[in-house]
Amino acid sequence: MKKLIYLTMLLGIFLAFNACSSDDDESDMPQTEQPDEPGTDTDEPNSPDPNPDAEKTLIVYYSFTNNVHTIVNDLRTQIEADVVRVEPAEKGIDYAANNYAAGSALIQAIRNNPNSAISYPAIDPIEVDFEKYGTVIVAAPLWWSNMAAPLQSFLFSHGAEMAGKNIGLIVSSASSGISGVEADAKRLIPEGNFLAPSLWIRSSQTSNCHSMVAEWLEDIGYKNKTYDYE
Repeated sequence: MKKLIYLTMLLGIFLAFNACSSDDDESDMPQTEQPDEPGTDTDEPNSPDPNPDAEKTLIVYYSFTNNVHTIVNDLRTQIEADVVRVEPAEKGIDYAANNYAAGSALIQAIRNNPNSAISYPAIDPIEVDFEKYGTVIVAAPLWWSNMAAPLQSFLFSHGAEMAGKNIGLIVSSASSGISGVEADAKRLIPEGNFLAPSLWIRSSQTSNCHSMVAEWLEDIGYKNKTYDYE
């Protein structure tokens, strides 16, 4: 009888020791958490869009002969956009006089030293909050294979603010190709996301530019926001 009681006591002690050892081992194991599946956390509200205006469009242009002005007016019938017209600070200059001597001199000054602010002609002050815009359309006349000088002045001052924006380019010229204007735009907006292709409208096509503008908007993916970048 005493042996039975003694064996029973030993068995109880043995079982109790194993139970304690098992708990201790488990408590020393590193604990891992399974990540929540996406979309399953309903405790926190959705974060608001930090920039609800990011899809807005801005049109920036300069126009001496009003060809670009006509193109921009047509563009505004096809899209919703804010508009900034660049104007030279010095009024009444006839850039066409003496075979466009004044305009040629402005372009040459920029070519000679494109990295200096004093190379660019003064323009009327313009305040733009570029944080409001996701797309900027630049509409430019071509002067001697380059972008018109007053518009270059604006982009020289504000190009850095257009970093990461979608940049569309419209160029008006009599007959010359637009590669020089494209190069100016990329130099002045080095971090822009340029949309391809640029739109080239010859002076003779200005009055009938509506279909060209509409086709261009489709080509760059503007209307459905499926942009085609260079």
